[in-house]
Amino acid sequence: MSVKKVFRGEKNGNFLGKMFCIVLKDAEEARRLMFRRNLSNLLILFGSTPFVFFSILSIFSLKNFLNYNIIYLTSLYILTIVSFICGTHWGIFLNSKKITINLFIISNLLTLLVYFGFLILSSFAFILLSILIFIVLLIVDFFIFKNDVILLNYLKVRAYVSLIVLISLFILLFNFF
Repeated sequence: MSVKKVFRGEKNGNFLGKMFCIVLKDAEEARRLMFRRNLSNLLILFGSTPFVFFSILSIFSLKNFLNYNIIYLTSLYILTIVSFICGTHWGIFLNSKKITINLFIISNLLTLLVYFGFLILSSFAFILLSILIFIVLLIVDFFIFKNDVILLNYLKVRAYVSLIVLISLFILLFNFF
């Protein structure tokens, strides 16, 4: 954001210093950036809603929702979210020269691991695998932050949401198995 010098002067022999104002165009740009950042944080938080919802249903001993098993629905959502986060890492790696690990390989491996885990493993083992993958994804985000590619605010939101997701998955494990 640029700042424009407006006034410099003296009053009664005292130096007043420089007075500045923010150029309106830059203020609008800053407002749009803040809106986008707040919107992305809100959407990241909303992404945890199905995990929380399904874990609450499991607390009340409900096994199905809309005639589908809650573990099955949660597993499908896990596939979606892991793929989305891995795709985000793919895009970050494409646009940054600072990252020293190959996020193409890591994101593909994690996506394939969660997919084949869904196909092959029992529901219990798949949820455990998913917990591990969400932890690995958060560690990757921390590494990306350490390379000055993502903001601390984004990392904090990802950490909070990951904690919500992990707690929800542990609740599901406890109530279903």
